Amino acid sequence: MVGSLMAAWPVQGQTGWRKGPWTPEEDKLLIEYVNLHGEGRWSSVSRCAGLNRSGKSCRLRWVNYLRPGLKRGQITPQEEGIIIELHAIWGNKWSTIARYLPGRTDNEIKNYWRTHFKKKERTRKASEKRKSQTLKPKPLVQPQLQPQPKDEPLLHTQELISGSRNEPNNKIAPSTNNIEEQNLMAMIMASSSSSS
Repeated sequence: MVGSLMAAWPVQGQTGWRKGPWTPEEDKLLIEYVNLHGEGRWSSVSRCAGLNRSGKSCRLRWVNYLRPGLKRGQITPQEEGIIIELHAIWGNKWSTIARYLPGRTDNEIKNYWRTHFKKKERTRKASEKRKSQTLKPKPLVQPQLQPQPKDEPLLHTQELISGSRNEPNNKIAPSTNNIEEQNLMAMIMASSSSSS
């Protein structure tokens, strides 16, 4: 099974495929071949046309540069509006967007988006971030509980109310064995006595 699949794929020799910019002669060979035989079977196009290019390279050259009916030059403001509107609907589905712009390729639209709109979007987001940081009110500083030394016992709530450890107070304070609740209660009592 593997042997039969291997025979179907074209195998290049030691030299490999030609890479780099296309020459005018290669463009002419590709145009003539596609005009005679039509588009499709791009792996055989490179072999039959006498090109030492991969099928993918031939297809991309035809679709993005040599195909008749391609528009050249700047994207018009009307086309730009269509790109923005369709990108909001479909996101980065460039070939779907290209169907609504006859003569423009998905690659051209993608490149236009990335060079024009992505930069604008980044600068817009950066300026919004700067504005939000300058207009943002500073957060209120929350009072922090001061940790008590481990060798001193926690003050009981009654002692805090009376202000002395030795003076008993007749006020009734809630009794609890939970240290965190005692610390919270102590902080509330301390803040209420300092505010009055």
